[in-house]
Amino acid sequence: MFRSLPAQLMTRTNRAPQTICGALLLVVLLLAALVTGCASLRSLSDGGEPRGRTDSGGHDVGGLADEGFGFERGELPADAPFIRVGLAHGIRTAEVSCRSGFTVGLYADSLESWEAEVGKTWRFGAAGEGVTGAGPGGGFHMDAGTIRIRPETAGPLVFDGVAYRGEIELFSSGRGSLTVVNVVDVESYLRGVVPSEIGPRPESEIEAVKAQAVAARTYAIASGGRRAAGGFDVYATVDDQVYTGIDGEHPVCDRAIFETAGVFMSHSGEPIHAYFHANCGGRTEARHQVWELPSVPYLKPVWDSPDEDQFNDAFCSSGAHFRWSETWTGKEIADLVRKHLPGAASTPVRKPIGEVLDLRVTVRTPSGRVRWLEVETTEGTYRVFGDRVRWLLRLPGTDRILWSSWFELEVTTLRTSRVARVEAKGRGYGHGIGMCQHGAMEMARQGYRYDEILKHYYAGIRFERAYGEAD
Repeated sequence: MFRSLPAQLMTRTNRAPQTICGALLLVVLLLAALVTGCASLRSLSDGGEPRGRTDSGGHDVGGLADEGFGFERGELPADAPFIRVGLAHGIRTAEVSCRSGFTVGLYADSLESWEAEVGKTWRFGAAGEGVTGAGPGGGFHMDAGTIRIRPETAGPLVFDGVAYRGEIELFSSGRGSLTVVNVVDVESYLRGVVPSEIGPRPESEIEAVKAQAVAARTYAIASGGRRAAGGFDVYATVDDQVYTGIDGEHPVCDRAIFETAGVFMSHSGEPIHAYFHANCGGRTEARHQVWELPSVPYLKPVWDSPDEDQFNDAFCSSGAHFRWSETWTGKEIADLVRKHLPGAASTPVRKPIGEVLDLRVTVRTPSGRVRWLEVETTEGTYRVFGDRVRWLLRLPGTDRILWSSWFELEVTTLRTSRVARVEAKGRGYGHGIGMCQHGAMEMARQGYRYDEILKHYYAGIRFERAYGEAD
């Protein structure tokens, strides 16, 4: 079976595989590189003098552009490790086909396999604690084990209408439940992630796309082992990074991935948590101010401008939802509170919740975002922390979460003290932590390199290369 990304990186340093999650493992790798001079993990530019290498746009990249990697021909590094992407978890049935011939292999008490032609479909289903499969020329029932589906050529395999590079595995995830995993090399995975996260950008913004590629790769490396209980490394959704397979790939994004292959960000010898969002509204925020997570030194508030504290000069000022406003009726607020307060509140919610009397911001973060929101009802007062306010105050008429937690509230009440109307005037789109994508795009248009963009949003980082060295 395929091992997780961190385990594969460990093998490359000639160390015995162990069950160590991403951050701890990368500490070992980085120390090994420093002690042994290992060529498979090398520092990129960390300031100082240029080393004379430039990318295709003429920008210096600290000596690690496409030298020796064949990226001008669109080749992937041969030593890129695999990542296990959870495509579906807890489903009852699944269908897999391929745009070429493919093999269905059963890895259980005995090894069996079946071959299928182009366009044929195999169907799988949860059966008790096991899995059944049926397709051209065969079928099986498996009480325990893994089904591996491998294309004869480059594929791709198709699951749920989406085409994927690499291989697909299926296994039971509990009684009446299946898990479907795409096993693919990290660089091919990024080809389906980067366009989904930053969009199909023009050549003029390729440095922003490179920044996104490095952030997404760093996220993947740092996330190794996080979803191990489910049998994979990352989800294919917003729970981790949106991954849309082959059909979502884009040539500019491909080039950005190829030209930064293997590059990730580290701080104090560990890969960072490389969060990113659409628009910071002019200033990013520290992680612990928005989420109930520990403070980290590389995720601190940053003014998104060349001159600090200049909202009008913010790189992201021309982006969608740099400023926004939303209005809810009293009934809409009552419905939102009744439906979403139990899941959003930091304090236990008693039922019935009662009628809404007031919404008020009691504490703000240093950037001005909501840190604590109080919801007063006829049955009690409840507190909502940080970014969770977006899960409470959904966009009017939809089930989509609010643009950001950076807003001012104006609450209108009736003579009966019930809330009649709420207006929020805000700025930014997303949680506001880490890289601002709209800001990165503008920085790229202004001539900033991808390493400069990333150092603007993540404090004190270093750039490392985990794989992709020339032979």
